[in-house]
Amino acid sequence: MLMFIHGLMSTPLDFGDQVSALPDGLEGMAPWLRGARPGAKGESFDLVDAAADLAMTIELSGAPRTTLFGVGEGSLVALEIALSRPDLELDLVLVGPALAATAGVGMQRRFTALVPRGVLARRGLDKRRVMAALGNLADIDLWGRLPELTSRALLVVGEKDRAARTAAQAFVEQARRADVRVAEIAGAGPAPHTQRPAEVNAVLYDFVGVEPRQ
Repeated sequence: MLMFIHGLMSTPLDFGDQVSALPDGLEGMAPWLRGARPGAKGESFDLVDAAADLAMTIELSGAPRTTLFGVGEGSLVALEIALSRPDLELDLVLVGPALAATAGVGMQRRFTALVPRGVLARRGLDKRRVMAALGNLADIDLWGRLPELTSRALLVVGEKDRAARTAAQAFVEQARRADVRVAEIAGAGPAPHTQRPAEVNAVLYDFVGVEPRQ
């Protein structure tokens, strides 16, 4: 199974190019993160709760092995699932690994505060929820736990995204027990899955071990 996990500034719809290339016979899903869906009442985003929610979905699916394709904060959720549930058979594909923890989240929160509410609403995002979710991530730092990682991982970074390339190299050095590879997408910036979808699909489905639908 292939599970697509969106970031806090994106939605499941952003995976359209990857889902359209999903080959027959491979199950795929792109769920909303708990606490991120606009209009959901009584929910707030929490990294551990979001990871536990998706881990339960994986268990209930009965899939023998699952590849988690995480973007932005979705990569943090995917990593939390792998670290907290080593009993699950998981592979990770992390796009532009947003692992700069406090500094990165703080910068994104300041940027988001400047974005008009209507601009986010047109993308299906609730600014209040996004700001609250980023605040909840401010104290999360998964770097110290990377040596525990044993899942196979592919880090997908844009050639023009220097911060992501630096983070990917640090990830490889920290995750010493895991089989970690880095795929640099030529001409892409911080969102290679939408900027260069064909190239990302090629490395994604090669990693999964299937041919993408043309």
